[in-house]
Amino acid sequence: MEEVTAPVAKKRRQDEPECQERSEGSDLGGDADAGGIDLISLLPDEILGSIISLLPTRDAARTTVLSPRWRHLWRSAPLNLDADGGLSGLERKRISIVSRILEAHRGPARRLSLRTVRLRGIYARFDRWFRSAALNNLEHLDFAYASDGRYYGTGVDPDPRPPRPLPLSALRFAPTLRTAYIGGCDFPAVAPAAAPCFPRLTRLTLYGVAISEDALHHVLAGCAVLETLGLEASSGFGAVRINSPTLRSVGFAVSAETELVIEDAPCLERLMLLDPHSGPKNVRVVRAPQLKVLGYLSDKITKLDLGTVIIQETMVVSSTASLRTVKVLVLESAGPNLDTIIGFLKCFPCLEKLYIMKTMKNTRRYNPLEPIECLDHHLRYIILNNYLGMRPDVNFAKLFVLKARMLKAMKFGVLVGCTEKSMANQHSRLQLDHKASPDAQFDFRRDYCWRNILYNKRTHDLPRDDPFDGSIC
Repeated sequence: MEEVTAPVAKKRRQDEPECQERSEGSDLGGDADAGGIDLISLLPDEILGSIISLLPTRDAARTTVLSPRWRHLWRSAPLNLDADGGLSGLERKRISIVSRILEAHRGPARRLSLRTVRLRGIYARFDRWFRSAALNNLEHLDFAYASDGRYYGTGVDPDPRPPRPLPLSALRFAPTLRTAYIGGCDFPAVAPAAAPCFPRLTRLTLYGVAISEDALHHVLAGCAVLETLGLEASSGFGAVRINSPTLRSVGFAVSAETELVIEDAPCLERLMLLDPHSGPKNVRVVRAPQLKVLGYLSDKITKLDLGTVIIQETMVVSSTASLRTVKVLVLESAGPNLDTIIGFLKCFPCLEKLYIMKTMKNTRRYNPLEPIECLDHHLRYIILNNYLGMRPDVNFAKLFVLKARMLKAMKFGVLVGCTEKSMANQHSRLQLDHKASPDAQFDFRRDYCWRNILYNKRTHDLPRDDPFDGSIC
């Protein structure tokens, strides 16, 4: 702990008279009208502790030298411990500082972030940290063993990845956790009777975690108020079955052989398949009556069964009734004709935003007498990626330019340079002067990387209507 505060403490000792004078005179929050009173220090300890707990770890520790009033507040304020490079650029020092902080702080803890420390034979130290009284009542856990190729190996025989066990002591936080990110480790096997319950957990992300199918379902069953679930690059299970009365958002990027089944999720609004190059291959939705966001649908998904709509490799093969709740759709072309996209527009007639990550060629003539509710009344935003500006691309894009009556913005992710001459040419060929929506705006810019869309920092932000919108629209 001294390593965190020593530089500031030394300066404080040198300037002690001045510090004392300031604490008695015009200090934090003081002004002439207030008679130089330190207004911030007059706040109750509980409020000051909340303020301190929101600061970065090093800055929070430094508040102990502000004045005698602040000297003991940090040790009793809810701990916000982030073992990142802000503590030290050297891992050895970070480990030492974390141990000192946990020894000096009395708890409780608000947040613990451990992503920059490698396992390398110090499992026992991690275990001691998790057992520390300073971490009692932890609310936010962000834990992942830092990558180290020399230790973990390549994961390919004859150099298999060695074990990366998550300390069992980490599960003691289950009763108080509100959010948890766990990555790069092996989840412990737990008996059903001893499975942890997470009565307050609203957000859970498992990234690069090896976990058995039974353990995964025990964990999910113990999350009584879970709203957001992320399961990415994880393994050890052949199927994931979701039954949750509170879950609103699901994000998956797992093995292609994994099956995802949404059995009963009455509040589910987002089903996000985050990696078009992986899995799951088979997705079945039994009950999700509030589904609003769907994607990324690629040809790697062998079958997507939405009950009344069945999609195989981005082709609608069966539709007994439309799904009117879906507002946002992200898909990739799998077929060379306009029938594909028209099929989606009919299945999801109330779509408001459509992402098409690969341009589909227009090999049939659109029938203007064919009514499409989505184009006439709902579709407002379109992202058309991988746009080359050739005749097939132009003919395909003109469907939306000339028929989308409510369109507000259409973004073209182009693969070639956007020169003034080329833009004028596209303006003419797309017949933008004859657009169906008088308010529509058209923008040509560099091709949008699917990773930037699917993995933007807002993907799991529930207040946003469109989690894929990284300030594109």
